[in-house]
Amino acid sequence: MLLFLNNAVHIKNNIMKLRSVTLLLLLSAAYISCDKSSHDLKDACFEVKILNEICGNAVVQILDQKLYQYGEKGYKLNGITYDHVFTTTFSCTDMSKLYASSSSLEGLKIKVKATEKHDDDPYCIKCAATIANAPQKFVLLKVVTDCK
Repeated sequence: MLLFLNNAVHIKNNIMKLRSVTLLLLLSAAYISCDKSSHDLKDACFEVKILNEICGNAVVQILDQKLYQYGEKGYKLNGITYDHVFTTTFSCTDMSKLYASSSSLEGLKIKVKATEKHDDDPYCIKCAATIANAPQKFVLLKVVTDCK
């Protein structure tokens, strides 16, 4: 009888260890697979390069190495493959600022911050064109003049 109880205690301990290890593995897998969101970028001011733009919709490349994980890899444009990219939309106010400094936005390097919404002029009109084969990752950006 004592041998039976001793074996039962060992089996119970092994089951508890197995459950603990399984739970730890599941939590680790969930953490690793978490998508990095724009909320993680909200307080960061960083530089991007505009790779492609039409009607305020753009594909940008992250230039700050510490933030590379927030972009996607493998965006192809004109036979060149770019990494650390995502899709964004600029506000009309930001588009005015950008076009004031350059006639073509492609290749332009700018300082940005992630935002949850744009405060646009209600009379602002944008075309509905989009970029073909744009990255799935989307982060709404606002242009900033000074990173503090």
